[in-house]
Amino acid sequence: MMKQLIQKFVDLAIQQEICQEDVREEKERTLCHVFSCSDDEVNDFIIDQKDILQKMMDEGFKRGLFPMDTSDERDAFEAFLYDCVMDPPAHVKKRFKDLYNIHPEYATHYLYTLSKRVNYIKEERLKKNIQWVYRGKYGQLEITINLAKPEKDPRDIAKSKDQLIEGRPKCVLCKENEQNYWNARKNLRIIPITLGGETWHLQYSPYLYYDEHAIILHDEHRPMKIHEKTMVYLFDFVDQFPSYFIGSNADIPIVGGSILNHDHFQAGRYHFPIEDASIMKSYHLNNLSLHLLYWPLSTIRCISKDRGQLQSMVWKVYQAWKTYDCEELDIRAMTDGVSHQTITPIVRKKDDVYEVDLVLRNNRTSVEHPDGIFHPHVDVHHIKKENIGLIEAMGLAILPGRLKTEMEEGLSFLKGESSISQKMIHHEAWLNDLKKKNIRTWDELKREIGSRFERVIEDSGVFKMNDEGIHALDQFIQNIILQHH
Repeated sequence: MMKQLIQKFVDLAIQQEICQEDVREEKERTLCHVFSCSDDEVNDFIIDQKDILQKMMDEGFKRGLFPMDTSDERDAFEAFLYDCVMDPPAHVKKRFKDLYNIHPEYATHYLYTLSKRVNYIKEERLKKNIQWVYRGKYGQLEITINLAKPEKDPRDIAKSKDQLIEGRPKCVLCKENEQNYWNARKNLRIIPITLGGETWHLQYSPYLYYDEHAIILHDEHRPMKIHEKTMVYLFDFVDQFPSYFIGSNADIPIVGGSILNHDHFQAGRYHFPIEDASIMKSYHLNNLSLHLLYWPLSTIRCISKDRGQLQSMVWKVYQAWKTYDCEELDIRAMTDGVSHQTITPIVRKKDDVYEVDLVLRNNRTSVEHPDGIFHPHVDVHHIKKENIGLIEAMGLAILPGRLKTEMEEGLSFLKGESSISQKMIHHEAWLNDLKKKNIRTWDELKREIGSRFERVIEDSGVFKMNDEGIHALDQFIQNIILQHH
């Protein structure tokens, strides 16, 4: 049976243009060697295309080709099987370059499609996510309950503690992950690009949070750091890939992303809610305009055709913010020599116009708010307590998968069908408030979750969108403009 299964898998790979017809025999031989196929195989059989890969993994486990039948081990073996039929990394890099020379979008479409076809991008799992739009005071916010990434099997967690790090990539972003069995990356293909005269690499995220969610990672394993050259990297990227936005997480704890030990950006082809934010006030000088956005996370938008002038302005905003204090709003730049302030920069190129959103961040803590003054406060932790990074700063909520079952149980309580269980105690105060409002349907509950996320990102804003906060942000911008002159 195994030989026929391999033939069907290679048929499927050729059909999906993962490999070409002229390498069919070579790919079949490779897989037959993996599974130690014998020549006395049974006759052909019928199997649904979608079941071929699962059957091959079942056979792999039976034959001792991976040690435990867990999600992580199956993912790693699946990636290995796809690598057996894929073009090698050098071929993929050359194909990308050839297509880029015709048009950048041909190249990104090729790599994105390949990443989906070999299941590096987990499309089937992504379909499990629950998504909706919340219309609130700042316009639309997009909400996702993230069910795509499976919970870790305790056996995988135990195994990871015992494994030696030597010989492995230093983190999940390192370029050495390409075609690496560890962490299910055998089917990963990355593309070298040059930004700021340095080597970076483009790849796609296996768990897309938005369309064509790309990761741009530095060639070296070095910490994230916002500095003057950061904007050179970002502008170089949109010059090379103008259909994509690119942004950087903040480079300090609490307000940064989940990976601070490897310099990287996130990019993609997506229109985020922040792009539709209302403009409260505009400022014009020379060929440059600045806009104060009505957005929960304090954001200054800078627009110009002149890349050099825009880079200069962004750096001035960053330097001014690094030392800005406002005791009335609890904004302090330093504590005992430790800097608290940075930016989350986002860059787009629309025709020949550059657009930069600068989200101002501060990670100071206090006795009242030990997790962060400008971080989700304790009363909304039941919805979201993790760092508010780049993606959520742009208005796309990534909420924990636990909320699906918790909200099902919460809805039962709201309908009077059950009481609040011990595992739901963190939602108790909120659910009691919702009961008073007579919330009884899933659509009503989704709206309330959206409103709660709106509060989450309001907590994270340094200048609150009230008269006092808006006036202070206006003064901050005007002072920068005066210095620019």
